Amino acid sequence: MANRLYKRGQTYYAQFYDLNGKRITRTTGCGDRKAAEAKLREFERRAADPDHAAANEATVGQALNNMMRDRRLKGRAQGTLDSYAVKAGHVLRLLGENTVLAQVNARTVDAYIDKRLGEGAKRNTIGKELTVLRGALKVAKRRGEFPRDIAAVMPEGFSTDYKPKERYLPKHEALALLGELAPDRAARVAFIIATGARWGESERAERGDIDLGQQVVRLRGTKTKASARFVPIVGDDARKLLEHAMRYADGSGGLLFRPWGNVRRDLAEACERAHIDPATPNDLRRTTATWLRMAEVEPHLIGAMLGHTDSRMVERVYGRMPVDALGKALRMRVEGPPNAETACSVFVADEGVSQGSESPQTRHAPEPQNQKTPENMRLQGFTAVKKLGLAVPRDGIEPPTRGFSILC
Repeated sequence: MANRLYKRGQTYYAQFYDLNGKRITRTTGCGDRKAAEAKLREFERRAADPDHAAANEATVGQALNNMMRDRRLKGRAQGTLDSYAVKAGHVLRLLGENTVLAQVNARTVDAYIDKRLGEGAKRNTIGKELTVLRGALKVAKRRGEFPRDIAAVMPEGFSTDYKPKERYLPKHEALALLGELAPDRAARVAFIIATGARWGESERAERGDIDLGQQVVRLRGTKTKASARFVPIVGDDARKLLEHAMRYADGSGGLLFRPWGNVRRDLAEACERAHIDPATPNDLRRTTATWLRMAEVEPHLIGAMLGHTDSRMVERVYGRMPVDALGKALRMRVEGPPNAETACSVFVADEGVSQGSESPQTRHAPEPQNQKTPENMRLQGFTAVKKLGLAVPRDGIEPPTRGFSILC
């Protein structure tokens, strides 16, 4: 070993050969001879065993990049990849991009979880981040870059305490919300409820995407393979909501709607004015699924409407049937239909309105002024809802259980 180590100044340099017989000279970074000898042995081992070298040189950042590449090759949608990237960002931030992957062990992962909990992250969010880390370790294991047992590193049975949200808008609440929004914003809410569009899909919507003649709407989704889709216009209420959307949408540059920043805040404030519980953009989408589920539409059909690849998300999150609607459905199965029933639409449009005349409810309603002040825009939205004839049902009427209608 004496002839393979030599000193320049205070630092020892090593000479060794790779598998192709090429001589390599590299600094050991050591001033102590015994430490330099140990470093030379490590150099020789890595040169003789590429797998050992890979397992000791791959970093956390490289592993996550390889995982993203693997998911792209598997055809994951851009929206899914974007979600992975967000989760991977937290892993990089806390574990360190240049940390050697072989140093990641159970203690490392436990410390990561403790840190994220201390930052106030929800357990469900941490669970998704751990899923990304586990995926990165699996890809690295296949590439020979992670020497440890993944099952021994990752926590078993990490509880996310995930509870699916159940908030949806009964039809009278949906109408009340429309009346508290400016026309273009009410138009977007109507569009989402009628189609089950994601928020991003509503942002990309164009006026030509709504075809009332063919009874179909194009949704420009990107999150999954099933996101870019055409959905049918089912029921009179969906048609009226989309007519409302087309009439009052005020987008430019080919887009159907104007940009809408701070949507969560604006929706919460509108709900407060309407005296209903707060609603988020995803609650609007859940509203579509819940109405369909209350109409006893099968989950796999609702999943196709929402752009899911199967029915699992509908069954777990989006299409959970409220207990009163579930009771009605079960009674229909057990007791049979009632002797007499009459279906009537919750959204009752006055015939005069459809022909351009005023309904009795709106004939004497003062028209809002044209100035686009926040108050006037809100009043325009409220008047627009009234002119559509989307009458809010009186107290005591339950949401529909058959299509977009209810039993009266």
